[in-house]
Amino acid sequence: MHSYIDIFNFTPPVRFKPLDKLEDEILQRMEEQGAASKLSKEEYERFVGKMMACMANYYDLVGVDVIDGATTEPNGLLPRFANALTGYFEKLASLPEGNKEIAVLQASGVTTIKVRYKYTDSVIKKLIKLGLRDISVLEDPMGVFLKGGALHDLIGMQFVCSSPYEREWVARALYSFFEYDHRTDDHLLYGFYSVKRESGYRGLHCDHTVFYPRFDEMLAKEGVDSGISVETYDTTMDDREILKRFRTLFNVELQLHTAFENLWAGMEHRNSYNVQAKGAGRSKKIAVQWNLLSDTMKNLEMQFERLQVDTEQARFEVGYRHGYTFVASVLKRLDEKAYDTYREYVSKSESLETLLRQHEISRQAYVEESLAIAKEIEQVAAEQTYPTLKILFLMQSAFVHYGLANHRNYFNSEDIYRFVQEALKYYLSIYEMLKADESIYKSNLLKIIVILRYQQLAQQYGLGLIHTGEGVMSEAERQLVNYDTNFALFKDVLEQLNELTPEELSEIKADDAAFLKMVHRTDVLAREWELLVNEPPKEHARIVKEVARFRERYITPELTEHFETLLEHNKIKNVSYVVKFYTTLVWHGLILPLDALRQIIRYSAYDKIKTSDLFYYELAAYKFLAVEKCESLAVCREKQENRTMSERTRAHFEDFHRKNMIRQLFKIYKNESRFSFLRAKFRFEHLTGTHFKMDHFSEKLSGTAESI
Repeated sequence: MHSYIDIFNFTPPVRFKPLDKLEDEILQRMEEQGAASKLSKEEYERFVGKMMACMANYYDLVGVDVIDGATTEPNGLLPRFANALTGYFEKLASLPEGNKEIAVLQASGVTTIKVRYKYTDSVIKKLIKLGLRDISVLEDPMGVFLKGGALHDLIGMQFVCSSPYEREWVARALYSFFEYDHRTDDHLLYGFYSVKRESGYRGLHCDHTVFYPRFDEMLAKEGVDSGISVETYDTTMDDREILKRFRTLFNVELQLHTAFENLWAGMEHRNSYNVQAKGAGRSKKIAVQWNLLSDTMKNLEMQFERLQVDTEQARFEVGYRHGYTFVASVLKRLDEKAYDTYREYVSKSESLETLLRQHEISRQAYVEESLAIAKEIEQVAAEQTYPTLKILFLMQSAFVHYGLANHRNYFNSEDIYRFVQEALKYYLSIYEMLKADESIYKSNLLKIIVILRYQQLAQQYGLGLIHTGEGVMSEAERQLVNYDTNFALFKDVLEQLNELTPEELSEIKADDAAFLKMVHRTDVLAREWELLVNEPPKEHARIVKEVARFRERYITPELTEHFETLLEHNKIKNVSYVVKFYTTLVWHGLILPLDALRQIIRYSAYDKIKTSDLFYYELAAYKFLAVEKCESLAVCREKQENRTMSERTRAHFEDFHRKNMIRQLFKIYKNESRFSFLRAKFRFEHLTGTHFKMDHFSEKLSGTAESI
């Protein structure tokens, strides 16, 4: 991503007329906006009087004088506050030890931060526009400029990133610096809303925000004097004191622009802002041309982003749904002829999948031919003399059914339900065969693969080990993936993994990502099982010990090294899986949440990451930072009871990640399966102690966490 952030103050030429000369400009702007035809003479004069009172207060805020036609350097609260904002971000970016929040902004794609306050002409235009709608907004000539006043964009901050996909990451990161309403409402983007004007202007805006860096002890809410006012400003105050004392007095309008949007806006403001965007000088002809230019630049931006996606995705090519290559290697080792037959059927399945993706075969034909291949493989299995060869062919037949069950983009829910039903039946049947015949070559490794295949489907189409499903799952759903079966398989896979010999483990590690999949999926099962105590105390204690053995052996720093080695050599082709594995590493304190986030943002450049995958990252970060109170990997590993993290910092992380998860839960509910939502909801409620409700949402935004 980007290696720097430029921070500078956006300072157009300053133009301040003497206050007694502003009346002519106010009258001119009112004429441009057609005020003469809207107001009577008395109303007109009253309006101008209120405008002059507002501008007098504006000049006080700016702290500028005009002497003999020359403007003094503005040294009032308003320019000092804007400069202090700039200085604050500059200082954080220059800290030798770095700053986590700035690092997240940087990783999110921010290249430029701009700060500005409105100058005289802009203030006059905006106040006239607001006053003509409702003259009462001008009744408080100072309050109109402050928090809660009508002029919400007196101070503006603009954050520029390279690509559209980065804006959501930036919006997410800005919550660490600003306080604003409706951040987690599911129809908004972290409080930001899209702006598309007739002129062609585009951008994401967030109004009525207050500068509030939650991570900064010196700028705590508790240190703000509720009786603070503009009159208490002193020119001798330093920037830090100004931010601390006055930050709650001002609205700050936030804007998110891509590089192309920023280029267009800069050109438009410089060349035609007064002609076509404001007042009586609006020209539809010019507006249309600027709009066309905006659309053209948007198309260019999309092409650049597509090029970036294609470039990055070159090493993440969409491949066929492959099984564990370990199965094929065992088959080749035992019988070369059988292996050739196996490869022939694999090739047939891959060719069919290609035809389906290219829409050169109907879905019905695809299913019929896939099932025919599965039947042929079963026939080959029946002809095998050795039990091991029979099992290996049956596993490939089951894998064909597994592939059908994972084609949700092509088939309706009823079809998928039947495919899942068949796949689960096949894997359970193979599992029973493996249990009945321990003489089968590599029986324990094959059993692990079969169990994890079964559990992967059970997690997608049921609640797995999280819940028994009573009152949540239908009778048909519980019969499809019932808790007792899931639990029995979970116990077995723990036992098999805990008893693997070094030779067997080495064999699995040679199978690219197979070892990672086994560890990750088993640990996910363990995390789900840990949510609820469903077994008698003695049985529960035994499983706890087995889980501890599993993690002691597999969840180690060496796991991180193995993962990074595979990534470096392009051995992992599934971006969703990469995000999930980073989550596992964060959950167990093997990597810092910030380091994982940097990588997740990077991978989001070339694939759409599911909301549920991001949710579990947030959950892991919440556990690491808010529950474990870890600030470093060393602290997390040492399990120190007395953490050094301050309560304020911990509360910041708790609020930040909890609200991220609330928003994501709404998106999961809308866009993903019912079981994905329920699983995420149970995990969220259990870890955070917050009851997630689909109704009374605004109450959740403003209120404190509600205990379960």
